[in-house]
Amino acid sequence: MSVPALLGSKVTLRPMTLDDLPLLMKWGSDPAFRRYQWGQKPGKFEGGSARAWIERMSRPGDSACWIIEHERRPIGFANYRDFHPKGRSAEIGIGIGEPDLWGKHLGRDALDALLRYLFDELGLHRIGLSVVGFNDRAISMYKAVGFEVEGIERDGVGTEDGYIDDVKMGIVKGRPRPDFDPRPVTLEGDFVRLTPLRMEHAQALFEAADEDEIWRWMIPRPKGLEGYERYIRWALDQQILGAQLPFAVIRKSDGVLVGTTRYAHIDPLNRTIEIGYTLYGKGARRTPVNTESKLLLLGHAFDTLGANRVWLQTDKRNEPSQNAIARLGAIREGELRNERILADGHLRTSVIFAITKEDWPKVRERLLGFLAR
Repeated sequence: MSVPALLGSKVTLRPMTLDDLPLLMKWGSDPAFRRYQWGQKPGKFEGGSARAWIERMSRPGDSACWIIEHERRPIGFANYRDFHPKGRSAEIGIGIGEPDLWGKHLGRDALDALLRYLFDELGLHRIGLSVVGFNDRAISMYKAVGFEVEGIERDGVGTEDGYIDDVKMGIVKGRPRPDFDPRPVTLEGDFVRLTPLRMEHAQALFEAADEDEIWRWMIPRPKGLEGYERYIRWALDQQILGAQLPFAVIRKSDGVLVGTTRYAHIDPLNRTIEIGYTLYGKGARRTPVNTESKLLLLGHAFDTLGANRVWLQTDKRNEPSQNAIARLGAIREGELRNERILADGHLRTSVIFAITKEDWPKVRERLLGFLAR
């Protein structure tokens, strides 16, 4: 079977040939591309390796590969491989080799075109893929198209520096997505912008949050920049699993990151979610930052996602936090005694507050009133 050209709305996929070796060598030698595509250190993608890659991805009946073009400029590649006729399944890969075009949704456009071909023309039932565990942008893109995380192969990819996790994802034709499906999104108000938390936010978060008052009740406290990098990495690992969705809180007046917050305990079946892990630097506390952040998160949860219940919790010893939550209009529901073991060995009792979908209209008006003062 000949490999056809595929058309997206912004890109064209043309069959790759050995004449494209210089392109593949160029992209495969870019340090950022090597890291996020293959988990490899800076180095050269030599001609022999590039040729073997094209030959591996060009086996009739098993695999095929394309060059992605945007405005007639070659910008990356797409492929499918490991075709299984009995299971009507295959693995795919997408790579945008020009880092200046990352974030332009061109990879997603190419992915849409490839999926249409594989599902509609080749009649596949299931498509799988693998992503290195720290490639959060790619994982978010695949989720947005409909792929689900099926598991994490711990230390599944060997590199020059050791091992990294390999995220396994898949999409099955005709299988509906969950109705309650929180995904990375930017939420914007008059005072703050909540953007998906990224590893590149570590330095700014370190500068905003490294103070005693914040970590009195939130322990263990990250140590130095590396500690904040680990703090963000753990949050993003939870995002991969669908358990949490972390945000960076950006003050709009000056574009400075002033804190972080997130959705946690995401429960798609019961349509409930927690707002937690919230912290703000000294210059953002007792300002409209927290009020508007909560308004944005609650509005997205109830009005866009269709939540039945949003809950919040805090350490029983943290009375200022309890007062701040009650000020929102959340109802105190009770306590969970000895709910968790903290890093210092203390058995924490958590105080639980919640807002239901029936409560939300009054809470929204309350928060809007605070912001209008």
